[in-house]
Amino acid sequence: MTGWWWDVIGLTIVAFAVVDEARTTLAVASGPGPLTRLITRAMWRIARRPAVADSAPVRVVGGPGVVLVAATVSAWFALLWLGWSLVLLGDEEAVVSSSSGAPASVWERFYFAGYSIVTLGNGAYQPSGAGFQLVTVAAALSGMLLITLGVSYLTSVISAVVAKRSFASQVTGFGSTGAEMAAGLAAPGTTVPAVVSLSSLSSALTTLGQQHRAYPLLHAYRPQTPELGTAPAVAVLLDAVLVLSSAADPADRLPSGVRRSVLSAVQQYVTHAPTAGGEQAPPAPELEAGETGRQGLAVDAAQLAEQTGACAELRDELSRRIAAASYDWPGTRSA
Repeated sequence: MTGWWWDVIGLTIVAFAVVDEARTTLAVASGPGPLTRLITRAMWRIARRPAVADSAPVRVVGGPGVVLVAATVSAWFALLWLGWSLVLLGDEEAVVSSSSGAPASVWERFYFAGYSIVTLGNGAYQPSGAGFQLVTVAAALSGMLLITLGVSYLTSVISAVVAKRSFASQVTGFGSTGAEMAAGLAAPGTTVPAVVSLSSLSSALTTLGQQHRAYPLLHAYRPQTPELGTAPAVAVLLDAVLVLSSAADPADRLPSGVRRSVLSAVQQYVTHAPTAGGEQAPPAPELEAGETGRQGLAVDAAQLAEQTGACAELRDELSRRIAAASYDWPGTRSA
C-alpha cells in the first residue's frame, strides 16, 4: 500500500488544514476558512434547536459554543493526522521500528503521525531516511502551530463572548424594550446623557460586529436568558434610538450624527451575525402618552412612524437574527 500518490494526497490535505486554520485564526478581515465555515453553519443549524441546545449533554459541556469550538479544533487535528499519515504511506520503509528496524504497518504509521503531531516524540518508531525525517519535523511544526493558534483563537473567542454579554447587559440595564431605554435616557432640555451612553454603546456594537466576522463561532455562545442575548439587546438599542430621534421637541432629539453612528453599528452587526428563516419585524415601538409624559419625553407619533419606516428593512434583518438565536423581539412573545 505504497506509492507517490499517497504523498500528494496527504500533502494536499495538510495544506488545506493549515490554510483553513491560519485563515480562521489570523486572517481576520477575510473571515473563516471554508472548512470552519461549513462546520459552523452545519452544526449551528443543529445546535440552535431547543431540544439540542437545552439537552443535558450540551449543558454539561457548557453549551453549543463549546461544542462548535471543540468540533472545529478537532477537525483541524483530524485533517493533519490523516494528511501526514498518508504521506508516510508513500514509501514501504518510511517508518520503521526503533528496536527491530522492521517496516511499520499502516496502523503503526497512523500512530507515529499522531504521536509526532502532538509533539510527544517518535514513540517506538522512527523515520527512515532524510526525506521522511524532514516530514516528521514538518508534522511536529504543524502540531505546534495548531496548538499555538488554537489556544490563541480560543482566548480571543472567550474574550469576545465576555464583551458581547457585557454589551447586552449594559443595554438591558437601561430597559427591557426600546421605549423603556429611551425613557430612561431622556433628560428634558438636554440630550447629553443619551448622546454619551449611545455613543459608547455604538462603539461597543461596532467592535462586536467585527468580532462576529472574525470569530464565526461567537454566535454559538447563546445565553439562556434573553437579557444577555446580543440580538435582542441590539433591537432594544435600535428602537430606543428611533424613539429618541422622534422627540416632539426638536431640542430633545438625538443629533443626526449619533443616530447614523448607531444605525451603522446595527447594520454591521446584522451583516455578520447568523440568520435563519424569513420572519418579519414586529410593528413600530409605541409609547403611551401617559407614560411618556411621566418620564418627561414627548414623542411625535408621525415622526416615529417615519423613522421606523426608514429602518424597516434593517429591523426585518435584525428580526431574523433574533429568530436565529431562538429569541423573541423585546417586548413581544411568540404565539
